[in-house]
Amino acid sequence: MENLFLCVNRIGKKINHTTVLNTVSFSLKKGESMVIQGPSGCGKTTLLRCIALLEEIDQGRIIFNGETVSKPGFLKRASGKNHLEIGMVFQQLYLWSHMTVLQNVSLPLWLRNGKNKKLADEAAKEQLALLGIENKANDYPNQLSGGQRQRAALARALVHSPQLLLLDEITANLDPQTARKVIGIVEKIIATGTSVLLVTHSNLRLASWSYVLLFDGTTWKMKRSL
Repeated sequence: MENLFLCVNRIGKKINHTTVLNTVSFSLKKGESMVIQGPSGCGKTTLLRCIALLEEIDQGRIIFNGETVSKPGFLKRASGKNHLEIGMVFQQLYLWSHMTVLQNVSLPLWLRNGKNKKLADEAAKEQLALLGIENKANDYPNQLSGGQRQRAALARALVHSPQLLLLDEITANLDPQTARKVIGIVEKIIATGTSVLLVTHSNLRLASWSYVLLFDGTTWKMKRSL
């Protein structure tokens, strides 16, 4: 287990006395990525939120680099030099409509890491350029296409240089062509060595992913990607 980057060990979660997750287990080495597939309501988003340390679990444990970061009644979001930096893009995106794209991306970095505004803006512009929307830096979210909004949300998650990137149904509201472009961007992120967990109910081309975690109606099963 000491060689594993992330280990999810038989975790369970109840919401309003209803079991949402039941003994889910999987593990990844650093740089490995996984698609999480299943029908609506099977607990995919809840699983992602538990891994993001946004939700407490009711059983099992989540281990990062050999250190337990989540177990019943315990969350450890910061762990010294082994601090797990997690980036997450929610299905709703949660871009602030009253802020420009640049402000959306730079403000969290500025507030969280104590960087001055100039350095935060420079890091944000660099990330927007990498995702091909640097020309949209001064636009507002409602001026962007769906794919551009997805890239802005990705930039905000990536500007922190996360070790683990969690993506919740990021292609759900996109047309097939735009969805393929967004997945192509994610695959480039995987190629840099960032571990990615992608939640989806769609059947995607999975060649670039290490594993697939499938819900078959009763249990979660992990298998190698095709």
